[in-house]
Amino acid sequence: MSDLDPFKIFLELQLALPRNGPGSSRATEAAFALVPPLDENAQILDIGCGQGASTFDLLRLTNARVTAIDLYEPFLEKMNARATREGIGDDRLVIKRADMEALPFHEGEFDLIWSEGAIYLIGFAKGLKLWRRFLKPEGHVAVTECTWLTGNPSDEARTFWDAAYPAMGTIASNAAAAERAGYEVIGTQVLPPEDWRTGYYVPMRRKIADMRETYGDEVEPVLAEAEAEIALFENNPGQYSYVFYVMRLKG
Repeated sequence: MSDLDPFKIFLELQLALPRNGPGSSRATEAAFALVPPLDENAQILDIGCGQGASTFDLLRLTNARVTAIDLYEPFLEKMNARATREGIGDDRLVIKRADMEALPFHEGEFDLIWSEGAIYLIGFAKGLKLWRRFLKPEGHVAVTECTWLTGNPSDEARTFWDAAYPAMGTIASNAAAAERAGYEVIGTQVLPPEDWRTGYYVPMRRKIADMRETYGDEVEPVLAEAEAEIALFENNPGQYSYVFYVMRLKG
């Protein structure tokens, strides 16, 4: 077992989950309701789509063509398999391996850019600035971003997030960053605790137990890190959450 790659263990854990971050179909629907109606030929880009939980929600909610991008091929393979099972063709869904920092699209190509639980990989402000050129005039962006809900977090929460994501802001500071990047914030929605648990942390706990039994001690660093994140959330209720930010590109 000495050749076990920690990243492969992380990927195996993530592939077993129905979602690759906090969220829910209900939250996606509620955020989408803030976006003005899209026309029949609308183009949506889902950035950092993972296995496509939000992608398939967007297909259900619209008649648009959705382009879904992620760097991890195993996620995209699972999306392709699901699309085949559900009879979704490339007239509705394009699945592409791409880097969110170097998107291979034309300027002004999309009516709506969507990204759940992924913009933190390059930073909230940086992502919004990079992606804006791919929007049509007055196009919309909806992202979830891990956000402080209190100005006085516990030492435990502050220490963890200062190491994991030191740029994490508040709703007010993120809204201000969006305005500076050229957007009007038209709505925000805090994801409730059940959106962390039901599709993410509860199945993660089950998979952690299975992987411990399968692999033994060698995977412990990866699994212990995942458990520490779960414990942090449970120990610090209401201090942070993912927040949906729905924005319109300013003219």
